[in-house]
Amino acid sequence: MKRNWLIILTSICILLAVAAGCIEGSFTKTETALVKLDQQENIQWISVIENPDYATAMALARPQFCQFIQTSDNGFFVAGYYSNRSGYTTLRVFRTDSNGTPIWDEKLAGVESMGGPMISPIQWEDGGYSVILSGGRVNNFDAAGRSLGAANIQDPICRTNGTVCYDLTPVSLTQNPDGSLTWILTNGNFSTSETSLISAMLTRNGTLLTKEILPLKISTGVTDFIRTNDKGWLSGKGYRDDASGGGNEILIEKTNASSDVSWDTVLGACNKTAFCNNDLIGMHESGDGYDIIYQSYPQQSNESVPADTISVRLDSQGHIVRQDKISDLSGRHVWIFANGGSRADFSEQSQKIPQKVLDSAANANGTNNPIFDLRSFIRTADGGYALLGTRYYWK
Repeated sequence: MKRNWLIILTSICILLAVAAGCIEGSFTKTETALVKLDQQENIQWISVIENPDYATAMALARPQFCQFIQTSDNGFFVAGYYSNRSGYTTLRVFRTDSNGTPIWDEKLAGVESMGGPMISPIQWEDGGYSVILSGGRVNNFDAAGRSLGAANIQDPICRTNGTVCYDLTPVSLTQNPDGSLTWILTNGNFSTSETSLISAMLTRNGTLLTKEILPLKISTGVTDFIRTNDKGWLSGKGYRDDASGGGNEILIEKTNASSDVSWDTVLGACNKTAFCNNDLIGMHESGDGYDIIYQSYPQQSNESVPADTISVRLDSQGHIVRQDKISDLSGRHVWIFANGGSRADFSEQSQKIPQKVLDSAANANGTNNPIFDLRSFIRTADGGYALLGTRYYWK
């Protein structure tokens, strides 16, 4: 499913890139806006950052193409694809302090959007940063924003133990306490319809430390996959229920260290008068149980129905302890960016942000009524939130 998603996304990006050229002439400039909210969703500050020579700030961007994290000193690190006035697209990274004031701002020549969507930026213990693209490219920076070069962490995986890489697709990426990365990928062979799963541990510079080819039976159809503390696995995949009131539900499956299935649980929530889609957003192990985020919406409807975001808590045996529909910003859990296997984009995520916040972000320190386009938002260490978006000034 993720393989198809990547193909579709690439096609959309190409189409939108063409469209961006037409859009570019319709506004005069753009700015990047950072907004900090407290736990009650009140604005603490708004920082407006210039986009010098960036005409579109990636008008075609989805949240996968512009992401940010909170740093260890409560500042922010932002990475995004930006297009200049000549139409050239590059990777831009910048760092702010805890009040949103820029500290440094760099761009990488030659790093274009063909690198694919981003997996969450990472800060390391030494103060450096990495931006990891879905195609396996890792761009490394020191604490001052100077480039330390790039590596492709998928290349060494294909060069060892006789692995033949037909179509590597990342499923999850985890930052380990020792400074390494654990990269989980599917390796699919379209000609035989076979898929295997690879777990590899690498340094940020692309040195392969360990590699394990996992049993086929636990990878078939999986879209999300995380390793659990008991050396087993938690996986999520689509589950089709054709019964009346059914739909495309989600099967959560837990395996032990021997890859034997311990339990499975089906998740899905929707108006049962319609056939429903349920899309898994992310999974996380915390304490003696697991947290799941997914979205649910009718497949067919005569009117536009926004997706419901659902937060689920499972105990260690897969029983549903709690399942709540999220109506505010709390839907963005801290672990969504802490675990690379979680997707960065919630459908209709802006609907969970108070309109007064969006209006303030659009109008702060600006003239000529710019439009604020939300890119993404995160939970912050103080229990509050931060928003990242682009402001467009139209002609």
